Amino acid sequence: MKVKFYRFRALFALFIVKIISKILFVEFPPIFSVTALINKNGKLLFLDLSYLKGFGFPGGYIDAGENLEESLKREVLEETGLTVVRAQYVDSVKSKVNGISKVSAVFIVDVEGETKDSEEGKLLWLKPEEAVGKMAYIDTEITLKNYLNKKF
Repeated sequence: MKVKFYRFRALFALFIVKIISKILFVEFPPIFSVTALINKNGKLLFLDLSYLKGFGFPGGYIDAGENLEESLKREVLEETGLTVVRAQYVDSVKSKVNGISKVSAVFIVDVEGETKDSEEGKLLWLKPEEAVGKMAYIDTEITLKNYLNKKF
């Protein structure tokens, strides 16, 4: 199973932050990520993740020096091969990853190009209802349920 080195770095950094926060009895500010909801004919684009059991949406952590839109465009291109042509912010979802607070900015995204699988996983167009209870992360499960409940 392939795991990108930056995923390892991110998880290792989260582990170190968690240890330091326990030693110093402090809470660190949340880490930020982006999530892309890409709709085509009533179906959303999901990743069947290669490194975890379950589905995810295209997206990921924001790199140093990036703003939300830059991160969104990079992550969508890396994970799907698609180019973002329009992105509309719709929601923020908070959760915890390994005990560290996380905030994910959710965007509805229009794209162009052809999809291609990546190391992140295989791309699937699914009706949103088909993925309920099958998401790998709590924040993406919340996002999916908010989408289905037409909260945005």
